[in-house]
This record gives sequence, C-alpha cells and structure tokens, in this order.
Amino acid sequence: MQYQVLALKWRPQSFHELVGQEYVSRTLTNALQSGRIAHAFLFSGPRGSGKTSTARLLAKALNCHDGKPGEPCGRCVACTEIAAGGCMDVLEIDAASNRGIDEIRELREKARYNPARDRYKIFIIDEVHMLTAEAFNALLKTLEEPPPHVVFILATTEYHKIPATILSRCQQYSFKLIQYPLILERLRRISEAEGIRISDSALEQVVFSSGGSMRDAMSALDQVIAFSGSEVRDEDVSTLLGLVEPRVLAETARAIAGNDLAVLLRTVADLVEAGQDLNNFCRRLSGHFRNLMVVKAGISDPALLGIPESLLPDLRVQAELFSREDLLRLFDAFQKIETGMKYATQVRFQLEMGLVEMAHIARLRPLEELVAEFSTYADDGPPGGPGGGSGGPLPRVSPEKVPAAGAPAERAPSPTPVPQKKTEVPASARREGEERDLLVRIASALGREALESLLRSFSGARTEGDRLVLDPGGAGEFIQHQVARNLDAIAGAAAVVLGRKVRVTVEGGADSRAGSERDEGAPATPSPQAGTASSSGDLLDRARREPAVRSFLDTFPGPVKAEKIDE
Repeated sequence: MQYQVLALKWRPQSFHELVGQEYVSRTLTNALQSGRIAHAFLFSGPRGSGKTSTARLLAKALNCHDGKPGEPCGRCVACTEIAAGGCMDVLEIDAASNRGIDEIRELREKARYNPARDRYKIFIIDEVHMLTAEAFNALLKTLEEPPPHVVFILATTEYHKIPATILSRCQQYSFKLIQYPLILERLRRISEAEGIRISDSALEQVVFSSGGSMRDAMSALDQVIAFSGSEVRDEDVSTLLGLVEPRVLAETARAIAGNDLAVLLRTVADLVEAGQDLNNFCRRLSGHFRNLMVVKAGISDPALLGIPESLLPDLRVQAELFSREDLLRLFDAFQKIETGMKYATQVRFQLEMGLVEMAHIARLRPLEELVAEFSTYADDGPPGGPGGGSGGPLPRVSPEKVPAAGAPAERAPSPTPVPQKKTEVPASARREGEERDLLVRIASALGREALESLLRSFSGARTEGDRLVLDPGGAGEFIQHQVARNLDAIAGAAAVVLGRKVRVTVEGGADSRAGSERDEGAPATPSPQAGTASSSGDLLDRARREPAVRSFLDTFPGPVKAEKIDE
C-alpha cells in the first residue's frame, strides 16, 4: 500500500479530534444537533489550523447515513468517500486554479441539480480569496439564495481580501493558531502510535519550529522520521530542520554579557562549518533577546515566549545578566546587524563585528548608576573637600578630559588629602581657605544647581566694605560670562550668608562688567559713558546693550571688538 503522510493519515475524523478550535467545533455541533444549519459558511485563519479538515467534517456530518446529528459515524459510504475525497455530492474546488467567471458559471449550473445520493450537495471552495471580482459578483446571488439542497463552505487564509458582499452572506468562523502544548501532545501520541522513539526536547524543537501550525508540525515530524528512522536523536532534529539549538543561543547571550569575544567568534565559526544560515541565526538570536526582555518584564507564559517550558529556568538566569536598558540597546543593535547582513558581501564578517559591538554595548553602565556612584564618592570625601559634609567645592574637570557620550566612564582621580596634623599655616593659605569657604557657602545658598556648579568653578570670594569680589581664578570665559549674568541672584545669596546687602563684582572685569554691578533687587543702570559715542569703547558698550547683540553674545560668548569702517 502507498505510504500516506502523517498530515493526511492523522487528519481529524470527528469534531472531538479537532485540536485547538474548541469554539468552532462546539458551535457547529450545536447547530447540527438543533437543525440550525446555514446555507453558507466561511472559515478563515492561518495555514494548518484545520479549515479544510473542519469543512470535510461538516460535510460528513451533513451527509452521514448512520451517525447521530453532529457526530458522523465515519463508517458509512458517505463518510468514507468524503474522507477519501471521492464523493460525488461533495465537490472540492481550488479557487487558485478555478478563479474566473466561467468556472463560477459552471458551479452555478451544477448547483441546480439535486444530489445524486446524499442529503446535500456541498461545494467546498478553498482559498476563495483568489477569485476575481467578476467571479465574486457572479457567485453573489447563488450564495445568498442557493437551492435548499446546496451548502457552500468557503475557506481562506486572507480574510481581508474577501468582499464585504460575500462576507454578509456567510456564517463566519475564525480559526486561530494552535497552542504549542496541544501540538506537542498530539505529536507525542502520533509518535507512540507509529512506534517512533523521540525525546521530549526533540519534539519540542519540532513543535516550536511549526509556528502554531499543526500541518507544519506533522510535516516536520515526517521529515525527521524519514531522516532518522524509528529512533530520533536531538542533534538530528536541529541539523535537519536548520534550527539553532537553545544551548548555542544561551552561550552567545552569556558571552555578550561577559564580553567574551573568543566565544562569540568561535560560535560563528562553528555555525559556518556546520553550514548553518547566518541570517537565520541572527533572527533566532534577536528573538532570544526579545524573550529575555519578556521574562525581564515578569511574563513566563511559554506560549507568549514561543519556547518550551523546560527552557524557562535557564532563560530567567540569562535575563538577570542584563538590565532593561541593555536589552533595548542590544535589540536595536540586532536590527542594524540584520539589515547590514542583507547587503553585505561578507555576511560572516558583518555578523562577527556586530557581535563584538554588542559585547561592548553590554558593558556600558547606566547614567543613573554613575551618578549614584559619584554621589557616594562625594559623600565619603574629606570635610571641606570635594562633596564633603561642609559643602566643599567639586573638583573642576577640563573639557578635554570629559569622556565622550557612550564611552566607558573612568573614575575621577582622588583629590590630594588635606594634612591632618596641626602645623603653622601661612597667612596667605589661611586667607585663600577663608575666601574659598565663603564662596562655597554663597554657592550653597543659591538653590540653583546649575548656577551653583558654575560659581564653584571660581577660586574664591572676599568682602571689601559693601562689595563682594569674586575671584574667577582659572575659570573659562564662558563660565565668567554666565556668572556675570546672574549677579543679582549671587547678591541675594551673599546677603543671606553675610547678613547684609552687598554689591557683587568679578575681579579683573570691572570695566567690562560695570553695568552688571548692582544691589539686590536694584534695576540695571547704564554705564555713565553710554550717552557718548566718540570712542570705540563707548560704541562697543552701546552695541552690547542692543537686544539682538545681547542674544547673539548669550549664545556665542567671546571677545568682541569695535572697528571703524571707512566709507
């Protein structure tokens, strides 16, 4: 006898054997038992979900000679012929090859005649979305009011292509993908019945390669049995189906987390030697990191993850190696690698360099962690030193030493410890310490973090009568400019610290900042020389007060000079 593939041999022969579509089988069974039978049915859903099998079961239930309503016997002549596809009163039509108006006219002509033997003449039109617009229009009237002995069963995988006029004339049933545990249990029963020795892990690989399609799972199992015989090994399944073993994915994820470049490069080399598709490996690895993110979010549903339940414990362990930010960055990097591999002349090199880059991305530390570490370091510093308990100044960092965005952070050098032994301190050193302490206290009283940081870049502050003189020290011109713009706020903080009002000025900038010196709350007053424009300095002062010039200087601070242009 000719061999019959598993998908046909184990096709459901009753509604009770229909896997994963309980609401469809229950609705049809109740309709058959109550006699509420529609004249047209539309079955839609993904491939391998049981649409054609259900159509044949419905045809058997309608024309069965011996069974109860809704339960075909499977033994009468009608049931056996329908199961074999040779019944005269059940016509299966492939709409992909019979899609024109002429074929529909022929179908309408056949529908006029009574069934030859059975109760109903049933037309099963598979992939009905392939019909042309004219063919659909020709079918409309017959589909709406067919003869009482005719039943139409339409099946499609692309529901959105069916015209609304057809949908309104049919009783619609939506099929869904079959859950993985149901497919696994079905394949396990088939393997036992066929005398095939196969482990659960190998069956799981077959099931999860099907994507929820029962027919695809049976076809894959058929292929594995043909390759391995009655005893199937786990490695045979991975090799034959072109799958990436979970062990390889787990090792790659750990190597990325640990920046182990040797393991990453060796993994790619092993895949190349085994003849694996590197693009498929990249897709599988991308899906693996997606699963890590799902587990990181607290979801452990194997159906949602698309993996066997036996892999969940190890997946949770791998997820702890990454933060959510790491997984987002890595997934984004995967998309770039996959896109680059499509157009790369050397796919292997593209994948290797991409994995090396991902290992580097996994080493980046979150900004929040760096800030917390720096805060801890500042809190543990010596009193009066950087970040000390007395509000000491933060260490200044020159712009060329600031790390670039995305670069690994380096710990700042520790400041020179303050001598603790009691020795005679020179008067100049004491004065500098007092000026620095006054500046720090004024900066702490500002209550504005950005301005406080800028003011701490100055060397010190001292009082001269009713004036407070700020010493810029080595502060850059931009910082001096920003401090000069906020003398009012600094004067207010100084009044709180000193207990009296003072005028604030910047040492070494009396001429250029004369217009910025003011009492707390006093309005700005123009320079006494603003009324004349006889010299270039007066002209420059007037230009600085123009709104457009002031806006430009705020954005691009720097030295400005006035030049006379001869006409």
